[in-house]
Amino acid sequence: MINQMNSLYSETLRQVQNVSQKSPVHKTETENDEFSSILKNSLQSLESKQSESADAVRSLIDGSADDLHTVMIKTTEAQLSLEVAVQLRNRALEAYNEIKNMQF
Repeated sequence: MINQMNSLYSETLRQVQNVSQKSPVHKTETENDEFSSILKNSLQSLESKQSESADAVRSLIDGSADDLHTVMIKTTEAQLSLEVAVQLRNRALEAYNEIKNMQF
């Protein structure tokens, strides 16, 4: 599980670095589309992890799950993904509020 989280972290870091390396001030539509596609893919990944977790818990309740270990891993992955998404949202809101409060 730690290896999966490390790979998820490194993949996210790589995507952020790819986006940050593009330095033009004026963004074109394709660059905006890239950001929106990254955001959309991230949200779809979060949704799939949440769904997998819910399915694993249902199978545990039904008695069709083979082991508790797999269910706990899926639940923890979903929890960590949600925590990362919430932190990203919080950081984005903080940045927005800072920009909003700037005086020109």
